[in-house]
Amino acid sequence: MKLLDLVQAQLDAYNSHDLDAFCACFHAQVRLFEADELVATGREALRERYAEMFAGKGFGASVSDRLLTERHCVDLEHWWMQAPGEEKEEGTLLARYSFLEGRIGSVQFLD
Repeated sequence: MKLLDLVQAQLDAYNSHDLDAFCACFHAQVRLFEADELVATGREALRERYAEMFAGKGFGASVSDRLLTERHCVDLEHWWMQAPGEEKEEGTLLARYSFLEGRIGSVQFLD
């Protein structure tokens, strides 16, 4: 699968609240960064990080701009999240994805 297809598949799974399909897009040794800080390593750590959100909150994202090279993709992402009984939160960030052995090998969120 091409990186563009993987990035779109993980976004579609995210918006469908399908944690299994979301995690399947990532390499077993994926690295997740928030800015320059490594916050999770491995698909199981990624799953644990997202499990609570996928289980209970309303959320979604859209991409207004996407830049793509052979091994990297950068999305301008507009996200929203709303826990039951709470106000809706919204924001914009850059998400940088890197390809590794047929899966997303790293993702870095920049706000």
